[in-house]
Amino acid sequence: MSLRMRLRRAMPYLIAAALGFTSAYVVVAVAVFPARGGHDDVTVPSLTGMTIADATTRLEKAGFKLKQGDSRPSEGAPAGTIIEQAPLGGALANPGATVSVVTSAGQREVVVPDTKGMTRRDAERALTEAGFSVGAVQQQPSESARGTVLATTPPAGSKVAAGAVTLILSSGPPSVTLPDVVGRSYGDARSALEQIGLLVNGSGLDSASTAPAGTVVSQSPSAGRTVPSGTTVQLRLSAGLGIVPPPEE
Repeated sequence: MSLRMRLRRAMPYLIAAALGFTSAYVVVAVAVFPARGGHDDVTVPSLTGMTIADATTRLEKAGFKLKQGDSRPSEGAPAGTIIEQAPLGGALANPGATVSVVTSAGQREVVVPDTKGMTRRDAERALTEAGFSVGAVQQQPSESARGTVLATTPPAGSKVAAGAVTLILSSGPPSVTLPDVVGRSYGDARSALEQIGLLVNGSGLDSASTAPAGTVVSQSPSAGRTVPSGTTVQLRLSAGLGIVPPPEE
């Protein structure tokens, strides 16, 4: 039998063997290296802003599982709501896959600084530097100097979410004893009276006074009297025009 005849008879067996090898290779390739994005893949739902309970229910309906990870502070998301997930919402994943989530721990908490005894300006600066803003400003009678900080709400030392802090200032004692401001400049006298919770009003100029211009020459009510906080004190000032008479011979 010639070689050509032998090859012709063997050809069907060779073709069958080649087809069998090819089929086996395809089966192994699919099993070891499955194609991504197959027809069975499912779209992962978006969970951002949802609670763990709601997200779990939604994932289970879509055929996925939930894994809760760490929590971290978030300025805009309420505590306990989801702020991150992997895989992302809209991605394709195999049914039964696990979706990991990160939840919000709420706003960052800051310690309220101690501003007791500070002036309003210094207290506002301290609060701003700590990350707070100044909300309402209240006043109440106190033996402390007028305008100094008595307390804050929330109180100093408490750890709270950064926000507005209420300042409580001293309006001065309920009643005060009038100091003697005669002989002092108008600026010094006014400062001393306002510091203890009194109001100040000018009552005119004394052109006959020999004191320097702007010096207090009289006050009403007079020094030493006890008056309610908020009382207005009238101050009369020297015009600086008085003539000193010559000494007698």
